[in-house]
Amino acid sequence: MITAPAATLTGEMWDAIQPILRAQYEHPFVRALGDGSLPRENFEFYIRQDALYLDQFAKAFAFATTKTSDHDEMIHFGETIVRTMEVEKSLHAEYGEQFGLTPAEMAATTMAPTNYAYTRHILSVAGSGTIAEILAVVLPCAWIYSEVGKHFAALGQPMPGHPYEDWLKLYSSPEFEEVGRWLRERLDVRAPEIGPAERQRCVAAFVTSARYEYMFWDMAWRREAWPV
Repeated sequence: MITAPAATLTGEMWDAIQPILRAQYEHPFVRALGDGSLPRENFEFYIRQDALYLDQFAKAFAFATTKTSDHDEMIHFGETIVRTMEVEKSLHAEYGEQFGLTPAEMAATTMAPTNYAYTRHILSVAGSGTIAEILAVVLPCAWIYSEVGKHFAALGQPMPGHPYEDWLKLYSSPEFEEVGRWLRERLDVRAPEIGPAERQRCVAAFVTSARYEYMFWDMAWRREAWPV
C-alpha cells in the first residue's frame, strides 16, 4: 500500500480515505473478484456499468485540458482520454465477447443509479471546478484501482483458469499505476498555490469519489436497478 507523505495534499487525502479503502478490500464483490469466485452475472453487470462509467470519466480530462495553460499537461490529458477509451475499453470488449454481448448491446445498457450519481459528481466538479479540483475528483479511480490490483498481486499469482485474470493483470500493472502517480504529482505541484477553501473542496471531491468507488463495487454485487 502506498503511504503518501501526510504533509502533501495527496497525503492528506489518502489519510482521509483509509477507512473507505479498508472497507473496499473487505467487500464481498472485491474478495470474490480476487479469488475468482465472483458469479459471472455480477461481473457482467460490473463490466457493462464500468464501460458506461468510462465514457463519462474520460470527459473530465477533456475539461481539464481547457483549464491548464501547460502544453505538456494538455497533451497528457488528451493522451489519457485516448488510453482510457482504447486500453480499458478493450478489456470490456474482450469480456463482452466472452459473454456474447455486441458493442451495441453493451452501449444500450441502462446506467444504474449509483453509476449515474458517481459520473454526475465527476462531471459537476469537472465543469465548474478548478484544475486542482478536477485532478482530485478523478484521482480515486486510478489510485484505488491500482491499490486493489496490487493488493491481489501481493497475494500471489491467480489460480490457473482464473476467470478475471486479465482484469487483475491490467490494474496491478506498473503502466496503470503510472496514471495515478502522474495525477498525484500534478495535484501536489499545485497545492502550494491554492487557498484553504479550494484545498478543502479538493479533499471533499476526492473523499466523495472514494466513497462512490466503494458504492460501485456494492452496486455490482447487488446488481442495482432503478426502483421505479
